[in-house]
Amino acid sequence: MPRELRADYSQSYLLPPSVEDWVGPAHPARFIRAFVESLDFGELGIQWNQGIDGAPTYSADLLLKVWLYGYFMNLRSTRKLEAGCREQMGLVWLAGMHTPDHNTL
Repeated sequence: MPRELRADYSQSYLLPPSVEDWVGPAHPARFIRAFVESLDFGELGIQWNQGIDGAPTYSADLLLKVWLYGYFMNLRSTRKLEAGCREQMGLVWLAGMHTPDHNTL
């Protein structure tokens, strides 16, 4: 008789899983990451304001990665992108487990 697999929510791990292991080598998020990281934002005329006060800002490349992945996956609403950064593994991986809200996006 086959054994039934169940989720064990009390399972603890010696080492936490690596974010790099969450998407496969052929996942579209890896292409988007490589493409955005190959861009030179200064040469494109994109300047990011480094404020002194307030909370840390999200980098321009992180937000661009989220938007490009959203267009690729047909997520065009900022609220859907916000939810995706918490729930969809490709967006979680691209954003590095950061969760920009819909106002930031």
